[in-house]
Amino acid sequence: MTGGAVRLAVTGTGGKARLKSVDAGSGTAPETHRFDERARTRAELARVYAGILGVEVLASDILEWIAVLQRPDMPVAPQTIAYALENAGLLTAVETVSRATDDLWPALAQMTSGQFLLVMGQSRGDLVIFDTTCPDNRAHVPVADFEPYFTGTVVRAEAPLERIARNHMPDFAREHWFWSGFSRFKRQFAEVALGSLVGNMLAVAVALFSLQVYDRVIPHQSEATLWVLAAGAGLALLMEALVKGARAQLMDGAGRQIELGVQEMLLNRLLGMRSDLKGRSPSQLFATMREFGSVREFFTASTVGTLADIPFIFLFLMLVASIAGPVVWILVGGGILMVLPGLFMQRRMVRLTHEMQGASAKSSRLLQEALFELDTIKTQRAEDRIRRMWTELTALTALKSSEQRRIASALTIWSQGVQQGTYVMAVVAGTYMVFAGQFTVGSIIATGILTSRTLAPLTQLSNLWARWNNVSAALTAMDGIVSAPQDADEERSYLRRETLKGQFELREVQFRYDEDTAQVVDIPAQMVQPGQHLAILGANGSGKSTFLKLLTGLYAPTRGTVMIDGTDMAQIEPRDLRRLIGYLGADVRLFAGTLRDNLNLNLLERDDARLMQALDFAGLGPFVASHPKGL
Repeated sequence: MTGGAVRLAVTGTGGKARLKSVDAGSGTAPETHRFDERARTRAELARVYAGILGVEVLASDILEWIAVLQRPDMPVAPQTIAYALENAGLLTAVETVSRATDDLWPALAQMTSGQFLLVMGQSRGDLVIFDTTCPDNRAHVPVADFEPYFTGTVVRAEAPLERIARNHMPDFAREHWFWSGFSRFKRQFAEVALGSLVGNMLAVAVALFSLQVYDRVIPHQSEATLWVLAAGAGLALLMEALVKGARAQLMDGAGRQIELGVQEMLLNRLLGMRSDLKGRSPSQLFATMREFGSVREFFTASTVGTLADIPFIFLFLMLVASIAGPVVWILVGGGILMVLPGLFMQRRMVRLTHEMQGASAKSSRLLQEALFELDTIKTQRAEDRIRRMWTELTALTALKSSEQRRIASALTIWSQGVQQGTYVMAVVAGTYMVFAGQFTVGSIIATGILTSRTLAPLTQLSNLWARWNNVSAALTAMDGIVSAPQDADEERSYLRRETLKGQFELREVQFRYDEDTAQVVDIPAQMVQPGQHLAILGANGSGKSTFLKLLTGLYAPTRGTVMIDGTDMAQIEPRDLRRLIGYLGADVRLFAGTLRDNLNLNLLERDDARLMQALDFAGLGPFVASHPKGL
């Protein structure tokens, strides 16, 4: 650990625990990471730069983010600094310029020596450079003296617009976590809309081709005109296919970027969720995250293409009206008949979706319990109970899913039947108009083609409604993850700490897991001095581990205050508490990966010798050294 820190551990068995609060500098444990002076200087410059842009961050934060990408003893690259600033919440870019200009600053400039300078501004041929040796931390350097040593590489950053608005507008309305991602791709969606317009206009070519062939080519037996029209129709079909392919590619690219951004945001919210959050089991959270698959499958090129084609139904209706006159009302009536049953079945579809999700979440929880407590199930002979519950839940899910599919299938069959019936009625009406001398055979053929084209998107609408119910329910469930209380509240600012001495003071601290349960921890007053040892005695479930989690800040007291070094722990940045308070709980789990991966979960240590030193400190060095696979 760097600087002052605190170590807490749950040790012992038989209802005993041991607490030690000690300055890490006085212990014998190896440090977690080391950086040379140049890296620390660059981290300090990045900290000052972030502060200028309104983001408070510690140099130790920058160093940790630097260590994720490279060894602490390596020169810090511009891209690494940009990554660290991006993790601090800024929008960053590494740019190469030919000369220093007024609009380039503030930025971090890389010099030929490898050094970085924080250039705060430029005025009248002078650069204002951050320099702690000057009285006001500002040095004025002529551009002519600066440019010979300037590599042209700068690291630029800016605060996101949402962060600025939140700082200056108390009633700032936060955008929806999912739908706001679409606003970044307005251009792509505009191109998709344009492509849909062009594609649907080209689709008219087949109907016009039939109209001209039956009304003009066949009566006059004009073979040359036939092939000219056929070539034009073929070219239109080819262009329509190319436009649809380009539209699908645009949607897939935008959808992939939106998906990656949303998945990252959801995981960040999940990892930042408070540990003492009530009413959310791991299986429920896992099932909710898994539901994002239905959201991803809905926003595909085929779905969006169908939705984009729906507005152009009115274009085809106007074209039919121009060709067939009153026959267009048959198409309007057919479209209404196709849509109405789906509207009437929406409430039932929504109810089935919620029932399926509830059963799926319970089955996921049951499966998780069965896997983690398999020995208990065997020793207590609970196999029959687990089988019965699993059969009930899977049967319920299968029945509800089957009913939903049956309704969706019935709606699709109805839509297709109405589409065919509308085509027949349009042909019949056109035939009577031919008998009356108001219509031509070519008009009948063209109207029939346009009828199928007009109503085609509506045949997919019922299926889209069924899928949308699943998507809507999944988004509602994921709203709970996004809106869940976080360790670090974005609406407030925290005190930053580089070091902690380890003096704890508890004032009338109480904690309970639920409002209607008994108190787990009730401590009127307790002081823990640095270096002091406390033995915590109690039966299983008496609150020993909960007490230590209160001291680490993982849990917030239901009532009272936990002070550390004379400051309310709730006022200190949770990231600083995690870095400066070492905690070893009673329940230790190994993550997937090697022993090295588990020892280096924070990605800050890249020296195997130091990992072995830590294992020796824990008494595991000889065992690991003699094991065939080692780390």
